[in-house]
Amino acid sequence: MYKDKYEMYSEKVGYPYLKRQSSVIDEEIISLPNALELIKKAVNDEVQDELFYTKLIEKAPSEDAKEIIIKIRDDEKKHNEILKFIYSNITGEIIQNEQSSSDNDNNETTYIDDIVNALFSELDAIKKYRKIMGAMPNPNTKTLIMSILTDEIRHANLYNYLISKNNSLENNG
Repeated sequence: MYKDKYEMYSEKVGYPYLKRQSSVIDEEIISLPNALELIKKAVNDEVQDELFYTKLIEKAPSEDAKEIIIKIRDDEKKHNEILKFIYSNITGEIIQNEQSSSDNDNNETTYIDDIVNALFSELDAIKKYRKIMGAMPNPNTKTLIMSILTDEIRHANLYNYLISKNNSLENNG
């Protein structure tokens, strides 16, 4: 009766919702298998990030900047362990880090270019972890992904701080 009267609605997770006309929802809500694939990719992305940040530390113009980037790099290591833990608990399998080559020599880029790239990488990561969090099967895994997500937001703010500080030094120096 309900469905006959209100064709624009359908059932999902036991609650009626408005049928969508676009794929916006499909882009945001992913299945657990898709989330597990993103986690697997994210583990290897975190390894790349760690290598990138290690090189970035060498380019940092001040001890303050180095300390900030070191803390971010250490968070990336923590994220890697959390993601491996989640993947293992859900699948029973252990993710092996892919060995990455350091062929992408970022010594040709400037410190500020690398900081801007890092900022946008963090912003992309926020979207990725938001999707992963939505597919997590229990509150504990959601909490762990939320800790990564909030770290990524904090990292983006720290990179904005480093960019502002660098711009201030250039304008006053």
